[in-house]
Amino acid sequence: MMKAGAVVSNPRSRVKWDAFLSFQRDTSHNFTDRLYEALVKEELRVWNDDLERVDHDHELRPSLVEAIEDSVAFVVVLSANYANSHLRLEELAKLLDMRSSLELLVFPIFYKVQPWEVRTQNNHFENDFEKLAKTFGEEKIQRWKGAMTKVGNLSGLIYDVRERNHLLLVNKSQKSKSFPKSESVLRRAQSSLTY
Repeated sequence: MMKAGAVVSNPRSRVKWDAFLSFQRDTSHNFTDRLYEALVKEELRVWNDDLERVDHDHELRPSLVEAIEDSVAFVVVLSANYANSHLRLEELAKLLDMRSSLELLVFPIFYKVQPWEVRTQNNHFENDFEKLAKTFGEEKIQRWKGAMTKVGNLSGLIYDVRERNHLLLVNKSQKSKSFPKSESVLRRAQSSLTY
């Protein structure tokens, strides 16, 4: 039984970051730089995972895991080569675990890929998973594929160079109890990113 006046630690009380930015290096630095700047302009504290990358590692670095755990929302820029990094896939799976356990917002941006390609791991992603299957066990592959399927089903934005404004909203309902203003902030960031 708990004593009167005892303080229970809330896992969200140590939040340091409003948004965690996840992307593979093949996305244009111009795009991800502009996205980062747009989020910061909206007065968000943004973790840019490009600062911590060492892609030859086999596991996520402790500082990266801590940043994920200390974030309220996640912006994932999914590109054609996102799945060729087991670390990006592990990062994505961790983000989605956090989303389901703490009802946090994961906001995908489909950068020159379509949501259905991410959902079904077709085209670029199919080849990447075949290569990864030679190194990693079936359990990890299924975890990562499951994460790709989930993120492909979330509302977000599609970056499409054929469209005048480049960013198209994927309209699906997704709410975050922990970060209720996140959708409006991300929409304002979207308007800052249009050309």
